[in-house]
Amino acid sequence: MVNTLEGEKPGGDRNVWRQAISGTVLVGFGLAILMISWNYSAGSLTQMGPGFMPRVIAVALVAMGLGILVSDLRGTAQSYDEPIHWRALIFVSAAVLIFVTLVEPAGLVPAMFCAVAASKLANSRAGLLSIVIYSAAVTLAGYFLFIVALGLPLTVFGR
Repeated sequence: MVNTLEGEKPGGDRNVWRQAISGTVLVGFGLAILMISWNYSAGSLTQMGPGFMPRVIAVALVAMGLGILVSDLRGTAQSYDEPIHWRALIFVSAAVLIFVTLVEPAGLVPAMFCAVAASKLANSRAGLLSIVIYSAAVTLAGYFLFIVALGLPLTVFGR
């Protein structure tokens, strides 16, 4: 049986199609990306061209969208009655914006530290000490991964 959205009667055709919208949107985006990237050279797995990753992402989006669509239409999708966690949504989104804003002028380390600290604020039970320790640990791991191990040409502190 298909789980209903609030205020709708079970078994209604309108509800089934409403739930299937998310899968349809993913399939549509995937097909659009595939069409746009079709004229780019894909290359091979060892010599990737500019069209390789867009095609991989497009196929993954179409596959996920079809999976969601089939799940919704078969009625095996779960209904979530929980409210939206606004605090998490706001702070995680802010963390992405903070990183994008700070990475060029301030460098990788400050941008990463501030972004991780902002994302930790999504948890209402996180204390100041745990935020600082976690942010420092993730920033240190990011430094070793991106700067030391991969040798990416990123500024560490400022321009």
